Amino acid sequence: MRPPDDTTFVCTHCGQVHPITLDNCPVKNIPIPASHKMVGTIMEGKYKIERLLGEGGMGVVYEATHTLIGRRLAVKVLHPDVASMQDLVDRFYNEARTAAGIGHEHIIEITDMGKHGDAPFIVMEFLEGKALTDLMKERILSVDEATAISLHLLDALNAVHAKGVIHRDLKPDNIHILIKGGRFFVKILDFGISKLKTPEAQDMHLTRTGTVLGTPYYMAPEQAAGKKDQDHRIDIYAAGVILYELLTGNLPY
Repeated sequence: MRPPDDTTFVCTHCGQVHPITLDNCPVKNIPIPASHKMVGTIMEGKYKIERLLGEGGMGVVYEATHTLIGRRLAVKVLHPDVASMQDLVDRFYNEARTAAGIGHEHIIEITDMGKHGDAPFIVMEFLEGKALTDLMKERILSVDEATAISLHLLDALNAVHAKGVIHRDLKPDNIHILIKGGRFFVKILDFGISKLKTPEAQDMHLTRTGTVLGTPYYMAPEQAAGKKDQDHRIDIYAAGVILYELLTGNLPY
């Protein structure tokens, strides 16, 4: 099979290379979403898109290979309609800079950022394992398991808060569980709505006072009310809700 170029892509339905102008797989006659046409593309001459991992309202996440060093990575690309909104693009790049600046073993490693055409992207370490949400759907965890996850989570938050950063959207969907040495190992993801809490950062906030961002079940009361004086304690509150849910299988409120 010939490799794809700028005018072709590897079809996720049949595995063949087709012109990028096609809207349906000619082999299986199935619609091809635009996000699937990135498969086989080499971004910035070094990130080869291998397969689609997931897609949401803001963007798409792909598995990729760094062609120069052979490293397996994940690439998050904003949808074209989102990429036209500068405040969301700023927030997207803020996620990359914030996570990269913390540099902690329990926080997702961000290795690069850039643009592919008009689409902003960030490059991250590739994670095996599963989201904490999926693990919690399988069973209620033991006290030892819940404790181990919470200790990793609090260790990471300590590093986050020491840098003057508040995550603001801590929830099971944003916590990834790996297995290392037969034990759970936590990675915190998605710093997309994080906030700097330092005097020099007052003009850098990407949201207006009173704007409510986060996930309701895990929000501290002051966060849900959109109060201005939020601090690191809203992340501690969310961690407490998660621990309660890990041990009981239910949310406290």
